Amino acid sequence: MIAPAVRWVQGRAVMRGMRALWARARRIGGLAVAQAGVTALLLGAYWWSSGVYTRFLVAEHRTAAALTAASLASSLTSALNERLALVRGLTSFVEVHATNQGLAKEFPRYAEGLRRSVAGVRNISAAPGFVVRHVHPLDGNEKVLGNDLLQDPRPGFAETVQRAIVTMDVTVHGPVALIQGGQGLIARQVVPNGDGERPWGAVGMVFDLRSVLDEVRFDRVPPHLGFALHTDGGQQVAGDAAILKRDPLIERIQLPDHHWELAIAARVGWAALARGDQSFIAFQAAFLLLALLVEALAFLAFSRRQTLESLVERRTAELGRAKNEMEQFAYAAAHDLQEPLRVIASYAQLLEKQQKGRLDEESEGFIREIVDGAGRLKMLLRDVQLFLAEDRVPLSNRSVLAEEALNAALTILKKRIAEAGATVIATDLPLVAADERRLREIFVVLIGNAVEYRHSYRAAEIRVSHRRQEGYDVIEVRDNGIGIDPRFRDQIFEVFRRLHGRDEHPGTGMGLAIARKMVERLGGRITVDSTPGVGSVFAVYLPHHPLRGLS
Repeated sequence: MIAPAVRWVQGRAVMRGMRALWARARRIGGLAVAQAGVTALLLGAYWWSSGVYTRFLVAEHRTAAALTAASLASSLTSALNERLALVRGLTSFVEVHATNQGLAKEFPRYAEGLRRSVAGVRNISAAPGFVVRHVHPLDGNEKVLGNDLLQDPRPGFAETVQRAIVTMDVTVHGPVALIQGGQGLIARQVVPNGDGERPWGAVGMVFDLRSVLDEVRFDRVPPHLGFALHTDGGQQVAGDAAILKRDPLIERIQLPDHHWELAIAARVGWAALARGDQSFIAFQAAFLLLALLVEALAFLAFSRRQTLESLVERRTAELGRAKNEMEQFAYAAAHDLQEPLRVIASYAQLLEKQQKGRLDEESEGFIREIVDGAGRLKMLLRDVQLFLAEDRVPLSNRSVLAEEALNAALTILKKRIAEAGATVIATDLPLVAADERRLREIFVVLIGNAVEYRHSYRAAEIRVSHRRQEGYDVIEVRDNGIGIDPRFRDQIFEVFRRLHGRDEHPGTGMGLAIARKMVERLGGRITVDSTPGVGSVFAVYLPHHPLRGLS
């Protein structure tokens, strides 16, 4: 009999051991699953937040690159215009001296002066009858003499002269390979004839392209950016043509008869540049530390819960203390997570737009709840900022038409007024001592409240009128709404004071407080006279001053 009993006890012990092992394995498996869930959430948060931050950094880099591009384009435009101005001056000189037979004598001296005024002038020429007869300096440019500009076989040379004849302005050809070596720009302009018939001929100046580019100093481009400069016809002027495939920023350099385009982009691409930014690396490090902290807290939380469950199984007497500790932990965790939850809520609207149509109706409802909460918080912060900043916003020193401020307010409230079926009637609104922004905001608050707190049994009717009283312009906003209990007439102007629940009438409870502060800032006051069930009359008292003109 003893042996079976021993075997039974041993069997029970084995079963208890197996159950303990199963419970332990289940707890470990649950912990692993929960920890994997936390890791997956963190990975999703990193993927989304890194994308947002990358786009932010790309915008910053593109802004900085745009400033660089604008500066380079401005410098290049100035350098080109300075040289084109010399061509126009040469045209005027030749036009004057061509008629008095003094051109051959005066041309070398004048051309030398032009040549010394800017860097990189290769030669200066004059072509009566469009055949080059004068060139300076002559040394090295002998082949230019006798060249018929209209019959020049080189691509684009004759066409440039023809454009100059049509436009009667400077035309630019190039960059072209120069006989003297290097790349250059050729600028030509037609010289008119005094009798108004066929032009006298043309003048031209050849500029060394490298001198122009050196003057612009393209070495100012940061090493992580590249540039490409090309004509509107696609001819490469300078830089790296591969930049045009990197989603570049484009600046236009306008010439008299066409334009060039300056493109600037990140050499490795904007996204790669952003991900290599030190701030992005710092963001990754910060997110890693935060992720490790969250993982550790999650592990501690899950482990702690499992430990407590194990202790409950072994020592029921300690349940109260263990429960109390868990509640304290949960409270501390909830308090500490309020700030990151607010951050998550602020991005919920972007998530809603990004995932619209991809989630089921219940999930979209959850996101809308987050968005609505974030919207209410945004409205509250907006009103708080408006309230706090009121003293810092300067006052206008001119009068405004109250009717214009009212019309602006009605435009803002147009949808709410239409949905409520309300009617707004305004009469005799004068020029008052205020500024348009503040008066418009006061009208928005008062008329918006009249629409919101309308009577359920009659159509809302709001009347806006004016009267003069003891040195004040008094603007009254009268409604036929639910009215205000006399006990609360002063309290409604206090910050966050609400007489109705948010479910009945949404809002931040700061509108009348803001309106009162704005009126006081204008040197006036605001009062209310109301009868419950009949309606209310809000009176805005503004100091009356002689008319000072429209603001």
